[in-house]
Amino acid sequence: MNQHDSGGPRSPARRNLLRAGATGAVTLAASGALSRPAHSAAQAGDANVSVAIDGKYETVPLRADVLRVTAVQSIMRAIRDTKNPKREMQANLQHMIDLIDAANGFPGRQHLVCFNEQPLSGWNTWTREESLRISIEVPGPETEALGAKAKQYGCYITFGAYVRDRDWPGHLLLNGILIGPDGKVVANHWKTNNMRGFRPDWDIFTTSIYDVLDRYREMYGEDEVLSIARTDIGNISCSVTPGQPDIVRAMAMKGLELRLSSSSGGYNVEEAQLMSAHNRLWTVVCNQSVSPETLGFPEFSGAGDTAIFGPNGKAAARARSVHEEFVTTAIPIAEFRRTRSIPPGVPMEMLLPVYTKYAPRHGANMHSSYIPADSADASRYYASRKNW
Repeated sequence: MNQHDSGGPRSPARRNLLRAGATGAVTLAASGALSRPAHSAAQAGDANVSVAIDGKYETVPLRADVLRVTAVQSIMRAIRDTKNPKREMQANLQHMIDLIDAANGFPGRQHLVCFNEQPLSGWNTWTREESLRISIEVPGPETEALGAKAKQYGCYITFGAYVRDRDWPGHLLLNGILIGPDGKVVANHWKTNNMRGFRPDWDIFTTSIYDVLDRYREMYGEDEVLSIARTDIGNISCSVTPGQPDIVRAMAMKGLELRLSSSSGGYNVEEAQLMSAHNRLWTVVCNQSVSPETLGFPEFSGAGDTAIFGPNGKAAARARSVHEEFVTTAIPIAEFRRTRSIPPGVPMEMLLPVYTKYAPRHGANMHSSYIPADSADASRYYASRKNW
């Protein structure tokens, strides 16, 4: 969800309606009164979706022909005291600030500094209630502190975080956040959709756009479902959704140029390379370093492999270790944009008959009437709502 939407601030009536609906969802959860949501495909097709028909796409003028980009492969320190997380959260925030200073120090000023999926809270197998206590608001004190650094150096900063939103009470969000060189939040991109059936008796319970799709569309409009921040360093998605080639392809059709993917616990390198090449994108995948301070997990836990992939799918820069490290490259964004169009050869007339009849195993709006309390509860709930 972009913060600088052209539609202006949300109306009080819409906020109140949403809050009433979300409160009702939690009440339904407590009472066990579940209703299977209707398939939401009929609501798709908004004429205002920003997809060009002439191969070109919407942009804003670039601030520089070549972008200096640093992906920070940094430690993840999981909050231990979830009832009083302020001190540990502040320590993690300060570590981010120190690394932003360092990235803009000896290497020179950067246009973009990227962090992993959870640099503020770390990650552990918390319940939803515990996770909400260590989540942040956007904007909030943490984004203000990072915004001061972005303003100091004239750079963009992106990172992932657990987020709570007053318009979505009870929902735990996992968002990709982009702060601009003016110190303000440019984009607060929700995770688009979650993998279901993650492993037996354990599942992800964060609320993605797909989990509340109808209400999200009503609030923000169809164009924000697959949101792109059109900035003076390029058209950006702050992705916290690994894989998802169909999602990335659709965003490429909307003019995506830089996919800033924050990760934790590793990712599929070959898949990221393929999606960059298939869609002619620049991709920054920022993963965590070896992290010895998380209870219940070994130090490694999928660390390393932070990388920046070019539109040919080759690594322009890649971490050389699993330790804290800067992965830095120069992206010739102006030259890239001069020769780029949206994907030119997708045979939509052949694909749409299949796509429109396809029924996914788990439908949309899974969290419209119930929000799982923890990962075990999520696993039981999603298993009960399968289409096939």
